[in-house]
Amino acid sequence: MHIKAFGKQVLFLCGIIFLISTHAQHTHAGNKSPSHGLYGTLGLNTTPSARHDETGNTALHLSTSDPYIHASLSTQITSGLNIALRQSAEISGLNDSPDRFYPGVDLKLRLLQEDRYIPAISVGLQSVFGHKRFASEYLAASKHYGNFDFSAGIAWGRLGSAAHIDNPLKILGSHFNKKRALSGESPNTAEHWFTGKDVGFFGGIEYFVPPYKKLEGLSFKADWGADRYIVEQQNIDGYDAPDPWAIGVHYKPADWINGGVSILGGEKIMGTLTLQSPLSHWRGKTAKKRTPASMRPYRTGLSLPREMEVAASSDGIALYDTKRRPHDVRASLYINQHDSLPKQIGRTARHISNHAGKTVEAITLQPRYLGLRGPHIKFMRRDLENAIARHHGSPQEIWRNTDFRKTAPPKQLLEDRRTLSAQWFTLSLNEDISLSEEDSGILHRTSAVLSNTKQLSDRFHITNGFRLNITDNLHKIHDLRPRNPLPTRGDIDRFTDSFASLDHSYIGWTQSLGNEVHAALVGGYLEEMYAGLGGEILYRPFGKTFGIGAEAYQVMKRDPYSFADLSMTGDGLVIGALNGWYEFPGTDMTLHARAGRYLAEDIGGTLSLQNRFKNGTSIEAFITATDDADFDSFGGTTHLYTGLALTLPIGNVPYIPEGSRANINMHQIGRNSGQYLDKPFTLYDATEKMSYRHITTYWNKIKN
Repeated sequence: MHIKAFGKQVLFLCGIIFLISTHAQHTHAGNKSPSHGLYGTLGLNTTPSARHDETGNTALHLSTSDPYIHASLSTQITSGLNIALRQSAEISGLNDSPDRFYPGVDLKLRLLQEDRYIPAISVGLQSVFGHKRFASEYLAASKHYGNFDFSAGIAWGRLGSAAHIDNPLKILGSHFNKKRALSGESPNTAEHWFTGKDVGFFGGIEYFVPPYKKLEGLSFKADWGADRYIVEQQNIDGYDAPDPWAIGVHYKPADWINGGVSILGGEKIMGTLTLQSPLSHWRGKTAKKRTPASMRPYRTGLSLPREMEVAASSDGIALYDTKRRPHDVRASLYINQHDSLPKQIGRTARHISNHAGKTVEAITLQPRYLGLRGPHIKFMRRDLENAIARHHGSPQEIWRNTDFRKTAPPKQLLEDRRTLSAQWFTLSLNEDISLSEEDSGILHRTSAVLSNTKQLSDRFHITNGFRLNITDNLHKIHDLRPRNPLPTRGDIDRFTDSFASLDHSYIGWTQSLGNEVHAALVGGYLEEMYAGLGGEILYRPFGKTFGIGAEAYQVMKRDPYSFADLSMTGDGLVIGALNGWYEFPGTDMTLHARAGRYLAEDIGGTLSLQNRFKNGTSIEAFITATDDADFDSFGGTTHLYTGLALTLPIGNVPYIPEGSRANINMHQIGRNSGQYLDKPFTLYDATEKMSYRHITTYWNKIKN
């Protein structure tokens, strides 16, 4: 592929990150903000450090140093875990075609947080899964002292090819003492981690210029690496390896952009550019901003349940089944999935209190969504009046007297006309990106899905979605890869041939058995490539940090050559899985484990880690391993499938429906093994707004 084509793909990625950064709220970069090195990880010029980005930070990093151009897309999943997808291209000159591509997945994990006396310590794996050309592992330590940041470490593989000492880990077993190839056509895997006869040491320093007027964000770097460019000297005619030292200057004028220039060994020039944005600063919201109704500070009149429902309805709130007793009001609240439940509770309580008369002291609401139900939430009216109407109280005081009670299975179906007529639209802007391609550099696909959901009854809903295929370069899959006669997703390029198609059309049934066990059935065109029938059951105990569930589906592959992909091809197959979730206490982070049968009839499991932010954005990283090997990007096979997913809400943008979002999915496109159904409806996500974690996390919004 010509370098100009690769450059267009890189510019395309730049545009995505620039769009994110320009829609995020930014402050100035600050004086001691860490910056990226040659391979995209935070560090000095050519060596890594133990530093990590702000949680949620997403960065596109570009760098060049003879004979490579590197592009990486990294995400700080948690405060101590960074994952990057990197594509490295070997070129002879700027006007020449790349000789090779060397993709890889890079990972950095914090082991120890820096404090006054102890340095930060992190372990990193470069090309943890990827090409051996840039594979390396390292242990790095970093310590601030005034305006200086010192870093040092030990490295295995490429970054430790100086071979200063014997591998100190060889005393732990024969695995670590194996001879290690620094390049080759087979990928780097776990059997190569921390191996090799020798290791090398690296270190350096970064000086942050004090913030004098226009110099804020300026720093100088100097480091001594242990990379001896052995492979380049052996395989590239006339290649002159630089000396191990490097000095450079780096400038970060704003949070969203930074860059630098360095001299490597007095012979080569290195340039870097990074566009980045913390997802927690994203200004998009799932819902549009609305001014809440005022709450009367004094009680007057009679208690009028019907007036409560009418007033709430005028505010876009679905309140029904309202019952009044001498001292309390009970009602069901049909929640809006695009806004936090505590915020909806607070706004609903305003209307109830304004029409509750003088004697009502308690208000009880039960959240509902489709056929799913949460606990009864009871709070005191006086606490709300003090906090909202008189501004003398706080959300914490409301919480102190709030009570949660489990519910019994419903005895009859809800029959409420407003709920039966409820329908809503959402828009999904999707960008699928694959940097893990040795034959084509970068693959991408841009599409949009407009979806409409209509509730038919208390437990039944129907959803239809139409997809527009805007642009892609997936023809490279057909041109460069062998065709599988029974592809699961290997024929994705065929599904992008039509500009418009039916993405999904299904009917769903949902039911809560109490407020801890939930069930769902769906049938129809379940996703872009598959139709079928199936369901799931979820046990999610309220107030606990775990959930377990099971699911099964009978599916058939859709025919991309038929009108709107409506016809079926091939025989049906059964897939299914057992699921488990764990919520990390005090965070919005969830670990999900799945084990079962996948679309290629392979057996395996998936681990994913998702981090949600209060503005509605989320990051998810996953890894899947099955017993069926698929092609890898090096001409071989692999049992692993990995990726990253970013979700950005755009529901507050004018003329765009609430709940709309932009999805950026970074994964290997067109694989067959390790693929699961892109489920149209998941009980865990549907019950999240009614969970104890969500309520406690967003409780402060009850006054909004």
